[in-house]
Amino acid sequence: MSAAADLARALDPVAVFRQGVLGPNGQPAEADEWQETVMRSGAPRQLILCNRQAGKSTTVGAKAVAGMLYDPGLYLIVAPTLRQSKLLFDKVAGVYKRLPDVSRIETSNKTELFLENGSQLVALPGDDDATIRGYSGPKAIYIDEASRVSDEVYAALRPMLATSGGQLIALTTPYGRRGWFYEAWEFQKDWTRTTITARDCPRITTEFLEEERTTMGEWRFRQEYLCEFVDTDEQFFSSDLIDAMVDNTLEAWA
Repeated sequence: MSAAADLARALDPVAVFRQGVLGPNGQPAEADEWQETVMRSGAPRQLILCNRQAGKSTTVGAKAVAGMLYDPGLYLIVAPTLRQSKLLFDKVAGVYKRLPDVSRIETSNKTELFLENGSQLVALPGDDDATIRGYSGPKAIYIDEASRVSDEVYAALRPMLATSGGQLIALTTPYGRRGWFYEAWEFQKDWTRTTITARDCPRITTEFLEEERTTMGEWRFRQEYLCEFVDTDEQFFSSDLIDAMVDNTLEAWA
């Protein structure tokens, strides 16, 4: 690769996507507009709310590879289970291995990828906050299926970024009106938000969505494809009913 081509890739993470991501036909894929925006964003705190199969994992995978190449350091992947973390890890590793003229891989296994330039990619389980402690100063933390990652695990991750200035990027479909992701999305400032529904995805047809709505039921369809925070079938009382029972004008007794 020429110096000019390498500089172009360093300046634009979308170039990594074009070189390392393949479409269903085996040809280089073109990113959607929202994917380009996410890959180019330097916002320190990002929430990505997407329907299933929109391409959020591929987007974050290319973004992570760009970071590992041109901003060497520690990159962490966390999901509700190690199996899920490894799925995103495989996306990142796959993009990296398809790129020409990159740093040599020194270590590669199912959960770790170490590069000659000093970058490290590590997949971690998110089912126990005690097992992920000990890492510090990551360049980025990627939380996959973030709406299903517990508040305790999320609380254990944030201090890792205390001195590094690294990014925290959470990607997910909704999972009810509960948990840290819902609270962050609805109420907290200092987050950059991206929403993509199935209706925004050119690869999903109207006919398929109508079939899914009929097959899976209304609330699941609205959650999985329209990215709505709806009550799950596990809740005995609806969130609207619970909210109606609370009077926020009353003062709490000491």
